[in-house]
Amino acid sequence: MPLKLVIGPEAILSYRRLAYTPWHAIAEFVDNSTQSCFDNREALDSQMSSEQDKVLSVSVVYDRREGFLRVVDNAMGMSLEELERALHVALPPPRTDGRSKYGMGMKTAACWLGNRWTITTKKLGDDHEHSVTVDVEEVAAGNDGGVVYSKRAKPRGNHYTILQVVEMHRVFHGNTIRKIRDFLRSMYRSDLRNGILRLRWREQELTWGRTEEQLYVGKDGQRFRKEFEFEVDGKAVTGWVGILDRGSRADAGFSILQADRVIMGWPDAWRPSSLFGQLLGSNDLVNQRLLGEIHLDGFEVSHTKDSILWRGTQEEEVERKLRKECGDYRDFARLRRKGKEEQRGPSDLEVKAALEEVEKELLSPEMVDKINISVVPSPEIIEANKDRIIDSVKGSGKAAAEGRIGSEPAGIRWKIFLEGMSPNDPYVVGESAKGDEITVIVNKSHPYWASRLSTAGSVEDYPRQCVYDSVAEWQARAKAAAIDPDTIKLLKDQLLRVPLLMEVHEEEGSRGGPSVGREDGASQAVVEAAH
Repeated sequence: MPLKLVIGPEAILSYRRLAYTPWHAIAEFVDNSTQSCFDNREALDSQMSSEQDKVLSVSVVYDRREGFLRVVDNAMGMSLEELERALHVALPPPRTDGRSKYGMGMKTAACWLGNRWTITTKKLGDDHEHSVTVDVEEVAAGNDGGVVYSKRAKPRGNHYTILQVVEMHRVFHGNTIRKIRDFLRSMYRSDLRNGILRLRWREQELTWGRTEEQLYVGKDGQRFRKEFEFEVDGKAVTGWVGILDRGSRADAGFSILQADRVIMGWPDAWRPSSLFGQLLGSNDLVNQRLLGEIHLDGFEVSHTKDSILWRGTQEEEVERKLRKECGDYRDFARLRRKGKEEQRGPSDLEVKAALEEVEKELLSPEMVDKINISVVPSPEIIEANKDRIIDSVKGSGKAAAEGRIGSEPAGIRWKIFLEGMSPNDPYVVGESAKGDEITVIVNKSHPYWASRLSTAGSVEDYPRQCVYDSVAEWQARAKAAAIDPDTIKLLKDQLLRVPLLMEVHEEEGSRGGPSVGREDGASQAVVEAAH
């Protein structure tokens, strides 16, 4: 007797263990709603022309207290035969080049979210509304009550689908609720900016801002954005690349789209190593300014639709051709700080605004209170408090970064800690009394950290200033044998010149190596356009 592969009804219980995120699970339902609209555009446009909602509307409601998630749309709806097909696990839809692919998503996502779910649907032109409730535990046990169906008469002009999940396995709290909102508006950015979808999350209508307004503008008044197109493995790859005017690692990176729906993108962007460097990218200018979108229609996507399933050398080919198409923008993003426009320093207006802000602080009553402080702690108290913080952090904390400047035995070891101490503790504590070791502890709970560090540049420069203070103090102790304020300032002045020297040497080294992304001289043209 030949052996057979048997898949029992209890397999449905395994769906709750799939690697979904809440936003990708919810997106399965929105995908079905949008695809239903796309597949029936002509009939829906005709019907909606006389209705209040002129475009596809999808509302996602989550009630943590009542314990349910509900998705309501005004798409085409399903007939009884279409509903039966939708309940057939792993039966692909008639059209698989859209957002519904494997005939799995709605079932697996609903089971991942909760133990009971109901679909209520009414197709435009039909006479009846159909409703089916699935009890996952009953289905797994093979009981007849696992799937309950009912129908009732409805006007032919009605069209909608309502999916509701109860007995939920997961409870969504503040940060997760915010992430669901952000991911959903990113995933359906094309539909939102083209005005073909109204998407609501917990009664909030989602929008997608115009990325073009964030892009850098060259001297010719043109924003730094260009489109690209190439082919990999017989599949067309299209998209665009741009450079942010204000550096932001959170906004940079590429978004991967398929069927105009984001598979991977903001706020968790794709950073191909050919453009962004090491895994996940570093925090350099490229990782703060380079961004874009890439459409990979025809490539295989994961079951949860959160990543591309590369085959053979597809990933390497896509990255190589991206480097060729976008290498000039990468070069400009990396060199922008070195260009003439960046080396001019801040404008007179920027300097004036900064001085006005400083003047405002110096003349404030709060500053008077700090200057007129009547009690200054003794050196012994200050040293004791400093030792307390150092002992606590070095005993239980983990260094955010560490290494050695120079080689044994002349070099010095250094450790940098970023700690959430008390807001009342000093903004930085340094230990440089040892001859071969520097410890710097930056207080992330200090009010200045929370209120002033908002850009990538300030986040980079503030720890640098804290560290260089301690290094200069160590140099003063080791080289001058005295802690003199002017000596420390002079030594720190030399340290502040290190980043510029590194950039100069890096640029000189790159001239001696192979040119990057300059096959057609486009890189030089990009740089010239900015000045």
